[in-house]
Amino acid sequence: MGSVYVVGSVNTDLVVRTPRFPVAGETVVGEAFATYGGGKGANQAIAAARMGARVGLVGAVGDDPYSEQRLADLVGDQVDIATVARRPRVAGGVALILVTQSGENAITIVPGANGTVTSDEVEAALRGRLGPGDVVCAQLEVPTPAVHAAMQIGREAKATTVLNAAPYRPDAREMLDLVDVLVVNDLEARQLVGVESEDISAMQVVERLQRLGTRNVIVTRGSHGALFALREARFGVPAPEVQVVDTTAAGDAFIGALVALLAEGRDWEVLAPRAVWAGALAVQRAGAQPSLPRRVEVEEAVRKVPLTVLPAAAF
Repeated sequence: MGSVYVVGSVNTDLVVRTPRFPVAGETVVGEAFATYGGGKGANQAIAAARMGARVGLVGAVGDDPYSEQRLADLVGDQVDIATVARRPRVAGGVALILVTQSGENAITIVPGANGTVTSDEVEAALRGRLGPGDVVCAQLEVPTPAVHAAMQIGREAKATTVLNAAPYRPDAREMLDLVDVLVVNDLEARQLVGVESEDISAMQVVERLQRLGTRNVIVTRGSHGALFALREARFGVPAPEVQVVDTTAAGDAFIGALVALLAEGRDWEVLAPRAVWAGALAVQRAGAQPSLPRRVEVEEAVRKVPLTVLPAAAF
């Protein structure tokens, strides 16, 4: 079994539950406030570790109390933090999150130390460690040069490279030829190909992404499940019907399961339903990292409610 290396952000999530999103100039009285560990990098690393993977995280935190707690959280989930840098006199990343009664969220991120991660640090962390069977995963909450370095080193080492191109950045297109598996939501997929309208179908968007160089494209579609456009097959996996509490970490749970199972060498037919179920389990609990499911929960869900793999044309 290979290892998973995640290059990404470490945040503290400051979460307010609100009956609805305020409009410009409006004050809405919230219902509850909580602080959680977050950041796409840390979330995906913990999600993969809870699925049973050996996981190392490459990133940066500050020298504030929030950052110390985030490191303790990662260690508690058996994520290797040897390559997480500590920045003196810098605050760690923070995300301000509004969550409505329906579970939808709106997020503003202050990168803090995440914005200081360099390509040289990624090089030092990954060069010589990655090999065939390993998976390197990155998102776009750290500087693009660091992400590009992760994809380049992974490709040279014959590891599987996974990019979650979120939040959207135009320069992400420049590294798609280094990406084995691209994971985006509907909006991010359309932004990457420069078509934000609904004038073309999801499959046409995917085909354009594949022409940009990435080999396999996965489009997560929230309550509709996920579309898998792979070199060898195209299919969709619908999401199960669940009670939605908080959608903040649904995508991170999906990707954590995805990379953990890729590192195990699992076939897509085994992997896809488990990744979708991981996301579905996450939305049923509040908070990013507290919501991330463990392997036993995912396997039990798949056993009780198997998800049907559908032809892409029907999805």
